Amino acid sequence: MPATRLSSAGRRASIIAAARAVFARHGLEGARTQQIARAAGVSEALLFRHFPTKTHLYRAVLREVITDQNIVMRSFGEAEASSEGLLEILRRTFSYAMAGMHAVNAEGLRMVVGSLAGDGGYARLVYRRALRMTLPNLERAIEAARADGGIAGETLSVTNAGAYVEHVSTMMMMARCHDKVAIPYDEDRALHDAILFCARGLGVDEGRILKFLKQMKPNEPGDASFVKPAASVTPSNAD
Repeated sequence: MPATRLSSAGRRASIIAAARAVFARHGLEGARTQQIARAAGVSEALLFRHFPTKTHLYRAVLREVITDQNIVMRSFGEAEASSEGLLEILRRTFSYAMAGMHAVNAEGLRMVVGSLAGDGGYARLVYRRALRMTLPNLERAIEAARADGGIAGETLSVTNAGAYVEHVSTMMMMARCHDKVAIPYDEDRALHDAILFCARGLGVDEGRILKFLKQMKPNEPGDASFVKPAASVTPSNAD
């Protein structure tokens, strides 16, 4: 069966998809255009017809990562301002993390982790943007939880609280970006315990946490939007 000939736009999209995976593993400096071309099923010469330099390609990848970040944020939606809303934020966050390699923007998060091990420039961009988008909803939920008696004790910095929850969720996701989970979690309790761990850290009343966990349905309809659709383009050597 002859290989399907891609349009110029389709070829460009397939190169960006291949580059995301390579940049996610090797970063900007470590990635080689030859690797990216091979992953995309094209020659280096054809790659450079679409992207004059590796930096141009990296910027195209970043634009797509930001688009995916927006999709994830929209899929999370706005949680109600209450103790239960705060717990729901945790549930959505860790349900997304549990999707692992199948999650929307999983490769973008791999790029963040790679950046943290490098110069940190890309990670700073992503974290600042993510916190700017998520902190208002988290702050409203925490303030409401304190007002309705669901949180007691010393107040955490909302910025730090949001970052710490993100750190846990990112590591959970990164562990699932392989054929086998890299960290030996007790998988039957991973989602339950992640919510319990962070909710306790935020100072949420134990009774309210346990009630929420008892009533929780891990796979709500909205969780499907956390998972990226199956790839619709198969790279070929034709152009």
